[in-house]
Amino acid sequence: MTSPVISAPLTPKTDTRPHVVKLKIFWKTTRKWTATDVADYQAQAPVLAEQLRTEQYWSRDGNVKTNRFTCEDFAVRLLIQYAAARGLPIKLVTGVRTYRNMEVYGQAEHGKYDSSMYGFADMVELTYGAPDVQRINLNTMSIFDADEIRPGDVLALAKDLKGQMSHGLAHHIQLVVNSSPETIQIYQGNSDDTIHRPVTWVNKVLGRNGADPQQSAYAGLPVEIGYFHRNGSGWDYKNMQTGNGKSDYLKYFEIYRWNFTGFNN
Repeated sequence: MTSPVISAPLTPKTDTRPHVVKLKIFWKTTRKWTATDVADYQAQAPVLAEQLRTEQYWSRDGNVKTNRFTCEDFAVRLLIQYAAARGLPIKLVTGVRTYRNMEVYGQAEHGKYDSSMYGFADMVELTYGAPDVQRINLNTMSIFDADEIRPGDVLALAKDLKGQMSHGLAHHIQLVVNSSPETIQIYQGNSDDTIHRPVTWVNKVLGRNGADPQQSAYAGLPVEIGYFHRNGSGWDYKNMQTGNGKSDYLKYFEIYRWNFTGFNN
C-alpha cells in the first residue's frame, strides 16, 4: 500500500516579508580557522593555561577566588577563551546536543546563560565529559605518535584498568602545554570526591550538580601541573602538586587534537 503524500502550502511569491531568525550569540564568528590560527593556538596554549591557573577574582560574597575546573572543563575553557577572543567558531558535541557559539535561539538553556564566552563555557561544561573528547571527526582528531604531540593537544586516560572496565571510555583529561623530544608538560583540572556515589545520589536529591560550574557544589579543583619524561621507550609521569609519579604512564593515554577545521562547518 502506497503511503499518502502530505504536502504543505508554500509561501506565496508575492509575500516578500523577510523571515526573522533570532540567534543566541555568545560571540560573533568573524572568520574561520586556518593553519595559521591552529599554530597560534598551540603557541598561546602555555600562556592561557598559566593565566587560568593563577588568575584571581572577586566572588559574589566578596572573597578572593581562583579558578577551579574538572579535567575536561579546563581543556574546553582554554579552547573557548582562545576562540572567543579572535572571533573563531566553536562546535562541540556531547551526548545531549551540538553546541555552537552562534545558535538559533530556542534551546531551553539559552535564557540561563550570558551571551559571552563565560556563558558558553558554563553551558557546554554542564554536559561535556571526558569521553566526549573521543568523538573523533566531531570534537577531535586522533594523534598516534607521541613525537607529534603539540601544545594544546589533549591526553585522554582510557587504557588503564578503569578505562578497560568501561570499554575504553576516557575518565581523565590532561592538556599539553609544552612538548619536546624528552619532556611533555601538562596542566590538568581535577575533581573532588563528590563526583562519586553515594554523594552524587545525595546531590541529585538535593538538586545539586557537581558538573555545573555555576553551582557551589561544582566538583572542580585548582589546576595542577605535571610532566612526562621519556625513559627509554616509555614516558614516566610526575604530578608536581601531589608528588605522585607513575612509570611508563603515557601508554595508558589516547592523544587527540581539536578538530579545528571541523569547527568551521
